[in-house]
Amino acid sequence: MSVAVATIPAWTAPASAIAQESPDVRRRLDESQARLEVIREERQRLRRELAGIAGQVSGDSAELLNIERQIDASASLLAEFDVQVLALSDRLTAMTREMLLTRDELTARRVVLRARLRDIYKRGPLRTVEVLLSSRSFSDLLNRYRYLRDVAVFDRMLLEDVRELEGRLADQRGGLSREGDRIAGVRAEHLREYDELERLEGQRQERLRRFADQRDEAQSTLARLAAEEAELRALIGGLEERRRSAEREAGTASVSSLTTGDLGRLAWPVEGEILWRFGPEREGRTTIPREGIGIAAPRGTPVNAVDRGTVASVAARASGQTVILDHGGGFYSSYQKLRDVTVREGQPVGEGEPIGHVGGDATRPHIEFHIYEPGAVGPRAVDPVRWLRGRP
Repeated sequence: MSVAVATIPAWTAPASAIAQESPDVRRRLDESQARLEVIREERQRLRRELAGIAGQVSGDSAELLNIERQIDASASLLAEFDVQVLALSDRLTAMTREMLLTRDELTARRVVLRARLRDIYKRGPLRTVEVLLSSRSFSDLLNRYRYLRDVAVFDRMLLEDVRELEGRLADQRGGLSREGDRIAGVRAEHLREYDELERLEGQRQERLRRFADQRDEAQSTLARLAAEEAELRALIGGLEERRRSAEREAGTASVSSLTTGDLGRLAWPVEGEILWRFGPEREGRTTIPREGIGIAAPRGTPVNAVDRGTVASVAARASGQTVILDHGGGFYSSYQKLRDVTVREGQPVGEGEPIGHVGGDATRPHIEFHIYEPGAVGPRAVDPVRWLRGRP
């Protein structure tokens, strides 16, 4: 009895496993990630440094420098994110190509498997014993046995190959999904970093505007102080010239109530904290000339004459009332930024006698106090602290 057997379809070995990730892509990602970590650590350090700068003297300049360095760090982070997105996109392209190859290979295997199933259905069940027993010779028996074995091996390998390809395709799809999520995550970080960069740039512009405002305010303050000091020097010079002229006409010379023996012994015009001292004062980036000292005290506190003298001038100025006492011999004391005055020009006053009350700024009540000594070309401002009594 002859048995018709189907021809075994041509079969090829399954495609290789997913191609290994490109070493160049892996290297680029690793190097970029390492740089990212370094940049992030540097920016965290800069943020801690910025928190420590707040409130320090000259903190504005250091703060601006810190923000500019943070901007550089953010720009570097954005560049690294671009590197990572490019590398990940390359890897995603390669993975997509591998998935398409796997899908095509699976489709081909399924075509072969369906053909085998149709052959089996048309032929009916193949009874191994009948095939073997119907052999005409021992050689025919061996040939039939080998054929049956090859058919079984082919069918088993074909089925396993289809299952392996289906599993591989599912893994590749999962890998593509994860890679897509990773790229989306990097792009989200990129957007957050871009927002951070814009925020830092806004801070930088705000600091620059503040610097410009401070510069303008400082220049205005310097101009006003210079005008006030020049006005006061001219006033003192005029008073001294008038005093000398009067003495020449009278043929007498006045004796000063102040002597070098009074150095370090005069009472303070008002008790309070020294806001600024005599000489150049650094305020931010601006140097302000000071010809006297600032003394803080509650608004309305009485201001007293440091020594006996005559009220040489009472004048209203933009910063408040000013009283100048003539102590004779070219010595003068000046009391500025008073809220009001309790003396009049030409009035003699005694040591410790009130001449007015503390005025100054609404947020920082204070007075400004000057002492002038005789100089080669007229009275010159000196450090009042030299004359005032030492504090414990």
